[in-house]
Amino acid sequence: MITPQEQLDIIIKKIKSFLNSKSQTTIRTLGKTFRGFESFDQKCRIDKDEFLIGLKQNGVVLTKFQTDFLLNYLDRNRDGSIDVAEFLYLIRGSPNENRLEVIVQAFRKFDKENLGFIVADDFKGIFNAKNHPKVTRGELTEDQAYIEFLQYFKEGNKSGHISLNEWKEYYAAVSADIESDENFIALIKETWRLK
Repeated sequence: MITPQEQLDIIIKKIKSFLNSKSQTTIRTLGKTFRGFESFDQKCRIDKDEFLIGLKQNGVVLTKFQTDFLLNYLDRNRDGSIDVAEFLYLIRGSPNENRLEVIVQAFRKFDKENLGFIVADDFKGIFNAKNHPKVTRGELTEDQAYIEFLQYFKEGNKSGHISLNEWKEYYAAVSADIESDENFIALIKETWRLK
């Protein structure tokens, strides 16, 4: 007999497998899809229907049983909405302490007054995409990588401000794609010209 946790693990593994099998689809693009939906709110929640549409748009196909199980798990308060941040955390996990430290260090470089948010205009001339994975594979130029980075935060964000939580969410997804702590930390330091 499979326990509920084992069933959840099977579903999460299946979702990761679908995402990894598509070169253009990552955890970040899945998050971007969810943030672009009309029902996405300030609490990072979307309705169940758009959640399922987002999965399908990103090539994730689940059985009816798996879909029902996942929706029941994610909508524990039965209000008909899904916490996107919780779902993405299930898929990617959380960066370890060393990774989180450099993620926050990069954010603080731009939030010198401790306002709790940064503005994308502050990145101009600092962002270094030379070793961005898509740049090294020849899929994007450095300029295209910068534009893609900015676009990620513009989806569903009318203020132009990037909060620390949004920053952490973005880099948690990047972290999930890089096995080595050393490589991840080097990438962040190089991208943001940290010492």
